[in-house]
Amino acid sequence: PKTERMANVMETENVPSSSTPSEIKLKEVNLYGGTFRAKIPEGMKDISEIRQVPNHQEFYADLDSGLSTIIEMNELQKQVKDEAAAAFFFENLAKDNDAKAAAISKQGLADIPSFKEYFTAYAIGDHLVNQRIDNKGPQRRIRVHIAVIRLPKTTTDLLVILSCPLKNELSEEESKKLETTFMTMIKSFEIRSWAVFKGSE
Repeated sequence: PKTERMANVMETENVPSSSTPSEIKLKEVNLYGGTFRAKIPEGMKDISEIRQVPNHQEFYADLDSGLSTIIEMNELQKQVKDEAAAAFFFENLAKDNDAKAAAISKQGLADIPSFKEYFTAYAIGDHLVNQRIDNKGPQRRIRVHIAVIRLPKTTTDLLVILSCPLKNELSEEESKKLETTFMTMIKSFEIRSWAVFKGSE
């Protein structure tokens, strides 16, 4: 089975050279026409209002900080074991972004109350990517948080991604702030209708 090409974490135009926002407040949004509901950082705008976004993705970004959130529905990768799924998609995203390097610093099971009957996991790490689409610009490190919700009944791997371009090395406090924001986001994720899934009952 093949994955859809995953959204590029550097797709927003002219990503500013900034570190993490001083405070990350969250807002609740409806996704995929109200199929899902989740909390995302307050300053993020729906990128589909600016340009076309693939139907299997929801893409939000803060154009001031470069912080972005992607929710993505992919075909279930049956050949990937549950315990390897988060790392698989972390590395797949790095490949799609032509990352020069990718390293996971932390991974584990995800706490998502609405999906307790399904396997959920996360991975956190860095991608080293080029700032320009033509790969001729300076390289930048991206802090990537990715969670996978495996839905075998609908043959879907549902991904939640929080990415932040880094200007400087993150302090322990800044890293923890991003991680806490991400964990709150995925914990808030809930499904309101299964109708969006092909073949769902």
